[in-house]
Amino acid sequence: MMGHYLDDNAKRRVRNAKSLEAFGVDLGDSFSERYRTIRKGEGPTIYTVGYERRSGDDLISALVDAQIEVLVDVRQKPFSRKPDFRKVALATLCDESGIRYETWTRLGSTQHQRESLRETGDYTRFYRLFRDLMKRGRKNEIRALADLSATATIALICYERAHDECHRSVVAELAAELCDASVVAIT
Repeated sequence: MMGHYLDDNAKRRVRNAKSLEAFGVDLGDSFSERYRTIRKGEGPTIYTVGYERRSGDDLISALVDAQIEVLVDVRQKPFSRKPDFRKVALATLCDESGIRYETWTRLGSTQHQRESLRETGDYTRFYRLFRDLMKRGRKNEIRALADLSATATIALICYERAHDECHRSVVAELAAELCDASVVAIT
């Protein structure tokens, strides 16, 4: 596997680019195609990322570029048909790149919710039910996630590449509300 690292100058350029973007400076297509700001807050930034149509190397490269310190897997079942994204393999990829990997399965959508979405295609209902579950039964986990985002640069991962088509958007939103975080999707 190729090495995944940024030298100090590259890290500085990424930080500077993010700061400039926050002030409305147009950074061109390459930066704006890589990140999409979902919510602007005064606190930390919570990133989200999907592994759909990505290789393991592509994912790790995107995480390193964003200076992610902790990858939080929010799948109820951290298994994938794509071998790089199974729990142990993903943990190994992260470890080799200096990124801590954690599974937070209680922040995943339930099997019943996923099956209902597949049957009906009703995303509005899916998100309403999932949001209710998180607010009712997962408050402690959401609070812990918000607290983690204050101490480390985190990214939430699930399958769907599009932030808006994944339950992680709700998880990120709820955690961000608790700590006035920004939410940025790695596209």
